[in-house]
Amino acid sequence: MKTLAIAGLGRWGKVLVDSVQGKSDKVRFGVAVTRDPAAAQAYCSPKGIRPISSLEAALADPAIDGIVLATPHSRHGDEVIACARAGKAVFVEKPFTLTRETAERALDAASKAGIIVAAGHNRRWLAPIMELKRMIEAGELGTILHIETNFSGNAVGRYTKEAWRVAPGESPAGGLAGSGIHQIDAVIHLVAPITEVYAVSVARIHDVPLDDTTVITFRLADGATASLLTMTATAATYRLQIFGTKAKVQIDGAAEKRGSETMEITSVSGERSVRQYAPVDIERAELEAFADAISGKAPYPIRFAEILNGIAAFEAVSISAASGLPVKIAPG
Repeated sequence: MKTLAIAGLGRWGKVLVDSVQGKSDKVRFGVAVTRDPAAAQAYCSPKGIRPISSLEAALADPAIDGIVLATPHSRHGDEVIACARAGKAVFVEKPFTLTRETAERALDAASKAGIIVAAGHNRRWLAPIMELKRMIEAGELGTILHIETNFSGNAVGRYTKEAWRVAPGESPAGGLAGSGIHQIDAVIHLVAPITEVYAVSVARIHDVPLDDTTVITFRLADGATASLLTMTATAATYRLQIFGTKAKVQIDGAAEKRGSETMEITSVSGERSVRQYAPVDIERAELEAFADAISGKAPYPIRFAEILNGIAAFEAVSISAASGLPVKIAPG
């Protein structure tokens, strides 16, 4: 059993804790780093978690095997470097950082220190995504031509102007940091690294500084193309379609209700089948994969090169949207 510290006990930090605490035989949380330990007692005490006020104290605790960062995105780079200096494994909620340069510095420090670094792309553990990856690798779809993705929701009224998620730079291009980056990772994971980004992002609806509609096209290293639509003022949507020379596949699921996904497969001859998948706790799955990596049982499945390419594409979206021009990026 590996014992972790959660840094950041907001809504998502609690989702991560609740996914494993008292449920997993591989991992548990022993410490929570929070701005107000006294206020966190009501949540932490029944779960056997000790709230503290500093990441440094968690890093110095020999009983802690790894740190989970559910903190503001802009802090991730320095926090990963702090974990590297302390020799602690670290799990980083998406986006890993806000810029490729920051990600490179953090991963370089981690590599030199020899620590485990895990990126929190939970949707890699969705059963249909895992099945789709197998199908692509087996050649069942033929040559992949295009992947079309959508990850949208409704943030109207959710944030005040004081919320950190709408602070300058924390959520560039609207829903990209909160939702769309999952689909950037899916493109890289399922098909190939991203080499060019062209984006349009507009703000029309919100009372806070948050774009409501972001449209992106990508060129991929293998010659395929991809697209992403992410909106923050509409009904929850999670959809991925991939088009191959033998068949197309569409995965649909409610963005905020995992476990209801369906996969529809249509061959070029018109044969169609639909598959339904049993629910999977994807937060528990990713944290248990992190624990397995710490234990040496299996490497964490998201490679450093994939993290860097994803953040390079993430950063390029805002650059392209501001300039009106495509942005080329290195594939690795």
